[in-house]
Amino acid sequence: MNGRIFYNPLAALGRLNGLIGALVVVVLLFGVAFWGGVHLDGALDLHITNKAPSAGLVAAESLIAWLTLGIMFMVFSRVFGGGGSVSDHLAAAGLGRFPFIFAALISSRDLLGKAMLKAVTATGDAVTIRPQDLLTPAVIVGSLVILMLSAWMIAALLYGFKTASKMTGGKMAAAFVIAMIVAEVISKLLLIPVFKAGI
Repeated sequence: MNGRIFYNPLAALGRLNGLIGALVVVVLLFGVAFWGGVHLDGALDLHITNKAPSAGLVAAESLIAWLTLGIMFMVFSRVFGGGGSVSDHLAAAGLGRFPFIFAALISSRDLLGKAMLKAVTATGDAVTIRPQDLLTPAVIVGSLVILMLSAWMIAALLYGFKTASKMTGGKMAAAFVIAMIVAEVISKLLLIPVFKAGI
């Protein structure tokens, strides 16, 4: 297993354990996001708003992000001549998002989120930004850590996709990038009726 668990957990855990691990990551990410009042609205997104999301909304966001990313990984793997089953790609998508658990924790209302809500407030269509509050050490350091965690997540997703699809080189990179972009767009679109329903 060694150090691969940190950048390619699917290769380290294998298919069955990888899928179980992906489910654990989805549940943990949901728990941390709900506790911290963090939205997971998109395959690659997280942010905090004035109103904390409900448990139902965070659960919907978590599932839609995971399923959309895993399915798009499978679709574009096949389009570009790769392989991997649905469960392989769902495992890759779930496990690859584990750094987001730490990002959601840091973004919570008790940590960075508190400072961000003080610096940026939204009332209706009006957004008020206080630059002096955005340039505090807490916001700067917290934002940099979240950027690093996001880069770690993308690397873990890339290695997971490579393992699941059994692809290499430029075709693998192209399939991965397109799958990520399409998954982000589709997950956003799927969440629109969820938001409108007021879950």
